[in-house]
Amino acid sequence: MTTPQYQVIRASLEARIVSGELAPGAKVPTEAELQAEYKVSRSVAQRVLNDLAQAGLVIRRKRLGTHVADGARQMNLMRSVDPRIGDANLPGRMEVISGAVIPAGKAHVTLPGVDDAEPVIQLVRVRRDPADDKATVVEIAAIPFALTPDLLDESLTDVAVRSYLSEHGVAIARSRMYFDPVLLDEENAALLDLEPGIPVLRRRRLMWQPNGQLAESAAYYLKPGAMEFYIEYSDENEPDAS
Repeated sequence: MTTPQYQVIRASLEARIVSGELAPGAKVPTEAELQAEYKVSRSVAQRVLNDLAQAGLVIRRKRLGTHVADGARQMNLMRSVDPRIGDANLPGRMEVISGAVIPAGKAHVTLPGVDDAEPVIQLVRVRRDPADDKATVVEIAAIPFALTPDLLDESLTDVAVRSYLSEHGVAIARSRMYFDPVLLDEENAALLDLEPGIPVLRRRRLMWQPNGQLAESAAYYLKPGAMEFYIEYSDENEPDAS
């Protein structure tokens, strides 16, 4: 099943906006520019920009063009689970807290179907806001060591786990995301510079290989107010989808 072209284009522009590459107030490519770059019809280009406007990421004004909205900090959660539309690309730099090989049973995330004694690589990282460098997200990811034995040799500030798995021949057949309201423990509260016991949203992602074995288990602790998340459905059979 292929992804509709307008979703691919929108995901690309959304990633540039959320990452800060297209800053608030920056001009977004016009319909004509999108048509030329992606070889699509005017209706597809128009839909891309209208969808971004409806999501609050851009503002469209006649004769003035389309510009990135102030405070655009939204992310389509489908991008965290659907490998066809690109990585999440959250804004800000990534700070590595730790990276180590540990038994699965001692990981800070659950690894269903993985024996407690099996070695996994656990990464603990903090995403920092590009504006003030304050912590916005704590990310804890665990990957079976056998899948990525050289991962710790990489620049862990730049590694996106899903892309890294794909680049190293690890196919992802299924992804699932959970949402849990939790109270911050002392360790994660310290990383987010918050008081322990504050309620936050925890996102958990599980990814499986075609053979049914787990490829990654990750948890994300989000600082309140740092991002807006949404899930969007579009009918891929619409006539303007290609």
